[in-house]
Amino acid sequence: MRKINAVLTAVIMLIFVLHAVTGSLNMMNIAPIITRIEAYIMLGLICVHVVLSAILSVKSVRVWKTTGAPYFKENILFWTRRLSGVVIMILIAFHTTAFRSETAGAVTLPYFGVFRLVTQLLLVASIAVHIITNVKPMLISFGIKKLKPRAGDILFFLSAVLLVAAIAFIIYFIRWNTV
Repeated sequence: MRKINAVLTAVIMLIFVLHAVTGSLNMMNIAPIITRIEAYIMLGLICVHVVLSAILSVKSVRVWKTTGAPYFKENILFWTRRLSGVVIMILIAFHTTAFRSETAGAVTLPYFGVFRLVTQLLLVASIAVHIITNVKPMLISFGIKKLKPRAGDILFFLSAVLLVAAIAFIIYFIRWNTV
């Protein structure tokens, strides 16, 4: 189950990069690219990832209860991964409503104010935390021996994508509020 979740995570990361880059280009008014299809595919895969992660988390907690040794301080990374995942799920709901609303059957763009900007920047930050804490375990589950160079490359690339996404949200906010 862990291997399936790792493969699923890698696929989600690839689709996320595609979604973040195309969405950023769209928000910065560079290229009007529709990102809905990959977003729905990614959302479905994320839901499967959440279920698998929840099952694995429950198994871990059961082991801690039976052994009587939760080692909370030593497992702070485990809890950071779980908490950042829960925060991402909450913020995805804000993300989906930030760019689409329906009024009298017509699909429109809702006003992108300070609250929406803050929720989107929090989404970027929580994704960053989730990725930073999960890249090494994902590489380990693939059996990759030399973690540092590969993990560093992945983290650098994804950090650049997340930075572009954050900048795009800010540009989108400025465009909404100055036009």
